[in-house]
Amino acid sequence: MRLYFIGGASGSGKTAVMPHLKELLGEGIVVYDFDDIGVPDAADKKWRQESTEKWLQQLLSEGRDACLLGQIVLGEILSCPSAKQIDKINFSLLDVSDFERIGRLKKRNTYGADQNMLNWAAWLRMHTQDPQWALHVIQESAASIMDFSRLSVLNSYEEVANIKILDTTNLALHQVAGELADWINHTEQTDQRQLIANTG
Repeated sequence: MRLYFIGGASGSGKTAVMPHLKELLGEGIVVYDFDDIGVPDAADKKWRQESTEKWLQQLLSEGRDACLLGQIVLGEILSCPSAKQIDKINFSLLDVSDFERIGRLKKRNTYGADQNMLNWAAWLRMHTQDPQWALHVIQESAASIMDFSRLSVLNSYEEVANIKILDTTNLALHQVAGELADWINHTEQTDQRQLIANTG
């Protein structure tokens, strides 16, 4: 069983790319939207963290290859209780230029077309490359289930995660889906080669 997580701040293309990604991955990998779990009006950091753990429990119990897209944070996945059951986390951050992000959000006429969203996007960008970057952002007022001890000692994600950062600024949706599908397929092939090498 392999699990893939695709995150990013609002406007990066997570929801829009899902139909294209489902088509490319076919029936081999089930694709889920993080928000399918139900988003309350007062959704906050604690809700996101608790929901991440709920998703991990569901995906692990299903026991099949799956891809989850949504407001997922790499450090929060690592700090969930169920993360101990995952050997190595496959995580992709969808990113986009500030100007393009705000333009997309304005077209959608939804929340987030403000400086706070740009700050969150910038933090995600740094966090996905540096596990020690401004950890108070996810640690302060965190959900009680979270255990950040594993994250707090990491100098690099190399041993715990396979990471892809994808800039979607100048890419059409089918191109974004293609990049993600290639990343997923490449990761699977690499895992298979390593398994064969370890058992050979």
